[in-house]
Amino acid sequence: MSAALAIAMFMTGAAQAQNLIVQDGWEGFATRDAGNQFDRCVLYNRTVQALTVSPYDMLGITRDAAGRIGLLIFYEPRTLTRGPATVALKVGERPPVSAAGTALSDFHVNVAALDPATLAALRDAKELEATVDGHTIRFALAEVGAVLDRLEACVKTYGPKG
Repeated sequence: MSAALAIAMFMTGAAQAQNLIVQDGWEGFATRDAGNQFDRCVLYNRTVQALTVSPYDMLGITRDAAGRIGLLIFYEPRTLTRGPATVALKVGERPPVSAAGTALSDFHVNVAALDPATLAALRDAKELEATVDGHTIRFALAEVGAVLDRLEACVKTYGPKG
């Protein structure tokens, strides 16, 4: 089975098994770990149906129970090498900053937590550019502040209680 097909099947299962969340054209869900415990909420810059058709060239914004905001950045297949990765993030007109990430496959990287200044800039940004190993991808952004607020509400609803 190809990696793309495996990811698409996982995302389809996760979307069906978890609670769908929607905000201004972004769609996602609350995810659980292997122990069936809340992991995080994620919103993607496309519909869940579209991301199950092709999990490439897209952006996910995540929030975990500890309040950390992160990014899932999806490139084309065979773009990345699995393992630790430095991600250069250019948010709006700000100069690029480096963020620690992990390439989870040959096409997507996880930045588990954004620093406070990058997060503040992201809230009102109209564009995000991410570069890993010389591969750059750009995303037009809209209503990220509302997306961040929706992720916070998702964690309160589906995350650990107490």
